[in-house]
Amino acid sequence: MTQYRKITELLAGRLKPKEAYLFYCLALKSDFITNESYITQESLAKFYGIKDVDQIREWLYMFQSKGLLTIIKSKVKGRYGTFRKCKYILNAEHYNLVSDLLKEEPISSQLKGFLILLKCKCLNCTNTTKFSQNQLAKELGISAGAISQYMKDAIDNAYVSKDEKGIHLLREDIFLKAKTEFRKVKPAKPKEKLVILMD
Repeated sequence: MTQYRKITELLAGRLKPKEAYLFYCLALKSDFITNESYITQESLAKFYGIKDVDQIREWLYMFQSKGLLTIIKSKVKGRYGTFRKCKYILNAEHYNLVSDLLKEEPISSQLKGFLILLKCKCLNCTNTTKFSQNQLAKELGISAGAISQYMKDAIDNAYVSKDEKGIHLLREDIFLKAKTEFRKVKPAKPKEKLVILMD
C-alpha cells in the first residue's frame, strides 16, 4: 500500500536538494500521526544511499538548528550497557503530502530533493508554482544554472512541465494536490520502530 508522509514547506530556502531528500527519507521512517522517528544513523545512511554516517549526523543536527526537527536525547540501559538514543520529532508545519513512490523512482537523490523543494513552493492545494526559474533560484537558494539543469532533467523524465501558467509537477500519485485527497487513502504506519544511537 502506498504510504504518505508530511513534508513541511519550511524546507524551501533552508535545505539543498540532497538535504531535502534526507529529510524525506527520515519522514518515511517516521510515524504519520506523531511525526516521530526512531532509526539508527547507520540504517538511515543505508536507506538514504550513502556510507558516510558522520554526514548523516551532521545533517540531522543542522535540521534541528534550522527548526525542521527536534532531537530528544535519553539514556537507555541495555543488555550490554547504557546507550544514548535520540527521538526525532519532525516539524510538520504547513505540510505537503508526498508518497513513498518517490523513493523508488529511477532518478538521482538530488533530483528527488529538487522535486520536493519545488512542491514546497507550489500554490496551496495545487502542483503548480508561479515562480519563474530565476525566482525559484532565489527562493530556494540554489544557483540559476543548477535550477536550469534540474528543470531540464525533471522535464526530460516527465516529472515536470512548464507553460505560460507556471511550472507544474505532473506526478499526482507522488505529490498530492490537496490534503482532502488524502482522506481517500489510509496511510500505513511504519512496520517497526528502530532506535537511534547518537555517538
